[in-house]
Amino acid sequence: MPTIKHDLPAFSAADAVATASGLYGLDGSAEPLPSERDQNFLLTSSAGDRFVLKISNAAEDPRVIDLQNEALVRLAASPGLALPHVRPTRYGTLMGSLRDGQGVAHQVRLLTWIPGVVLAAARPHTPELLKSLGTLLGAVDRSLADFEHEAADRDLKWDPRKAGWIREYFAYVAAPAERTRVERLFAWADGELGRLGPSLCTSVIYNDANDYNVLVNGTDPYDRRVVSVIDFGDMLRTWTTNEVAVAAAYAMLHKPDPLRAAAAILEGYHAVSPLDAVEVEAVFPLICSRLCVSVVNAAYQRHVEPGNDYLTISERPAWDLLARLADIHPRLAHYTFRAACGLEPCPATTAVTDWLRASASEIGPLLNPDPRTAPRVVFDLSVGSAEAGTPAIWADEDRFSRHLAARMRDA
Repeated sequence: MPTIKHDLPAFSAADAVATASGLYGLDGSAEPLPSERDQNFLLTSSAGDRFVLKISNAAEDPRVIDLQNEALVRLAASPGLALPHVRPTRYGTLMGSLRDGQGVAHQVRLLTWIPGVVLAAARPHTPELLKSLGTLLGAVDRSLADFEHEAADRDLKWDPRKAGWIREYFAYVAAPAERTRVERLFAWADGELGRLGPSLCTSVIYNDANDYNVLVNGTDPYDRRVVSVIDFGDMLRTWTTNEVAVAAAYAMLHKPDPLRAAAAILEGYHAVSPLDAVEVEAVFPLICSRLCVSVVNAAYQRHVEPGNDYLTISERPAWDLLARLADIHPRLAHYTFRAACGLEPCPATTAVTDWLRASASEIGPLLNPDPRTAPRVVFDLSVGSAEAGTPAIWADEDRFSRHLAARMRDA
């Protein structure tokens, strides 16, 4: 059973300032930032430079932190990506250590600050903006395609291959109608992923492009683009196509046409990191699965930590979206996403049309008499037609009908 409750570190802003000075030689100020399982501070140096000091949960496996660090080092070498960089300590290591009041050691890292506005606060979400999110994630996954790390194959509640853990937590969803909805939608999504999963490629992915982890630049609301993602704490090896599905799931929130929003992200992703037909088919069930995990996780978190608003920040919009997705036929979503990736929307179209063309001589008439061979009368009702009559005839419905009937009798 996945671990859900986390005992967060409890360091003060003064502790963060002292740590920055001792480990990194930085003097300045610190202010807390939200986090699910770690403790983060925004550091502003005396020179005006900004950083994120991340103090990891004591229960966090150091190998997982190293996974994130090594992935960020790999991505830092990729052209065109402006992601956070890990700043080494004054001792040349990518991680430091900090002990709390009980003597428990916590891993510490310092990341460069990426300026921008989170996607959740940027409006409007134009198709170009959402497409740029897909483009960035495609570039990230392309850079990590052959990335290997011993901690990548880890147990995580956000791994779609292991989403079945939520079945034991459905009871924490208080409203009966919502509980029924999430049970039914998850059963469908899990069944689809069970069918498609063996054919899906796996790789190490970022895995957390929710709308509070995506940074947008620019002051012109219609010219904004995604510039970075933050918080690599959910990285792991899983189905590669889950990357775009997670981003789509959160981008669909609050949208009048959620499929259109998701399709824009797929279009951008596919242009940089192409998806095969099976991966495209898996996107909609992956979206549904992710939302089911999100709302069930939030319901349980609210029960365990009622004062932590960060853990349930997307809960109500996610429930609203689940209700809408339950009314969308899966084939409509599938075909919409195929079209976004430049594929024939219906995968059977080519085979059907090819068969119809090849079998035309074997297909009997659909109408009797057969309009291809039966005698017929063609009415020329175009402007200036000599047989259409005068405007006075057209204006009189009965008279015009008699005119046409007489022509048919004469034939």
